[in-house]
Amino acid sequence: MDKPLILVAGATGNQGGAVVDALLEHPDRWRVRALTRDPVGAPAKALAARGVEVFAGDMADRESLKQALKGAYGVFGVQNSRTAGLKGEVKQGITLSDAARAAGVEHFVYASVGGAERVRGIPHFDTKWEIEQHLRATGLPATVLRPTTFMDVFTMRGVSVGLGMMAAVLGQSTSLQMIAVKDIGVFARLAFEQPDTYTGQALELAGDQLTVPEIAATLKAMGRQGRYARIPRVLLRTMGKEARMLFWFGESGYDADIPALRNRHPGLLTLRAWLARTSGQVAA
Repeated sequence: MDKPLILVAGATGNQGGAVVDALLEHPDRWRVRALTRDPVGAPAKALAARGVEVFAGDMADRESLKQALKGAYGVFGVQNSRTAGLKGEVKQGITLSDAARAAGVEHFVYASVGGAERVRGIPHFDTKWEIEQHLRATGLPATVLRPTTFMDVFTMRGVSVGLGMMAAVLGQSTSLQMIAVKDIGVFARLAFEQPDTYTGQALELAGDQLTVPEIAATLKAMGRQGRYARIPRVLLRTMGKEARMLFWFGESGYDADIPALRNRHPGLLTLRAWLARTSGQVAA
């Protein structure tokens, strides 16, 4: 029998790329097809060199999706409001799920965001919740993954400002849940591998839970920038709707069951282990 084909939308992005990586760890199990708007760009060429089928397409253009979805058993979908805009993100998510339904896809894995079902008023949470609701309405067999904060944000430029904002809303003792993007890819693969277990589920994803001082100490211990100064809360309010997410972190925030997730995926990375992995060190 032919290997099942998985179409990864957003394959040249962070989450889509992690799904491709996870699927390619089992090349005898899956065929992987990447959907990209730039099939001749360097990222797409790099995927092709690894044996990935690369198809040109736009998640907002149903006609362009027909060929890419032909023969697909499963689809991984993720959208980015920062590049598509909020309305564009919703259009992409709805169009992709409708096209997958029409193509007879048997399993759709959607990357949403942690807390999407519990909080309103955070613009890029609201869009993902709207897409989740539409996906359910299609009747597609689906799994929803809801990642928490990406560990990557703690190694980006401006991390001291980010930690300062977190400290303003979390204080010294409230923790923040976080996930390595790599592990999002692993959970997507597990969903495709175990449809009887994962179909119909919505999983909030985290691999670690730390206070701001613990995050800073971990960064410093691993040779990263960990200094920060707490930013006054009044300044956060000037950020408008984007500040709603920060204040929500302090009010209730993410609620992933990390021990249960680690039972499913024993290699689930902590922040220290992820930092060691990205720098080639061995975590203590």
